[in-house]
Amino acid sequence: MNIAQSIVDDLGRRIVRGELHAGGPALIEQDIVSEFGASRNVVREAVKTLAAKNLVRSERRVGTIVQPPQEWNLLDPQVIEWMLSEESTHETLLSALSELRLIFEPEAAALAARRATSRQILRLFDCFEQMQHYAEDPKRAIEHDVLFHEALLDACGNPLLRSLNHSISLLLRANFKLSIQVDNAFIRNLEDHGFIAEAIRDREPEKARQAVITLLRKNQLDIDSMQPSGNRQ
Repeated sequence: MNIAQSIVDDLGRRIVRGELHAGGPALIEQDIVSEFGASRNVVREAVKTLAAKNLVRSERRVGTIVQPPQEWNLLDPQVIEWMLSEESTHETLLSALSELRLIFEPEAAALAARRATSRQILRLFDCFEQMQHYAEDPKRAIEHDVLFHEALLDACGNPLLRSLNHSISLLLRANFKLSIQVDNAFIRNLEDHGFIAEAIRDREPEKARQAVITLLRKNQLDIDSMQPSGNRQ
């Protein structure tokens, strides 16, 4: 990690953690230069990177202003990584993921049932078979589960949904690492992936849509069961 990346990582984590927050003092370029022992050009490069993630904005004669959380680019992989690593933002982010998946994944499956190529359908079944093969190996099972959902978004034929794949995959790994801790959760939910693949193969959009909804609801119940009763919705 070079010095500019190190500054981005350090300041980004502080912002997500709330140590640097909207409404707080502006970040002064000279203070950052002094703290990190970096040149002004390096600091400016780091600030531009944070601004591209909508974590900060720069104002002349004021300095660098921290943006409120609602302005952050929550699909930026690095922002996701920082938020998942913080206890204060981890649960909120995974809850938002569950809602987001219910919005787009059933429709992505319905689209895939109409548009998927033979190669894409084979990839779905290959991922499902690997999930079955590694059902007793949580690390590999999670990886193939993520690959299954990546293949689903790829098969829907929508370039905007496909572009979400990398960001969504980071969140899915965190989600599955949590949900797989529930007794037999992975085994109980395994066959639903087969139902999704079969519905897409058989060109049945509504069946594919409902199979995804069933899977997502089970996943949410597993996640909810791990939360203290006071935190459940």
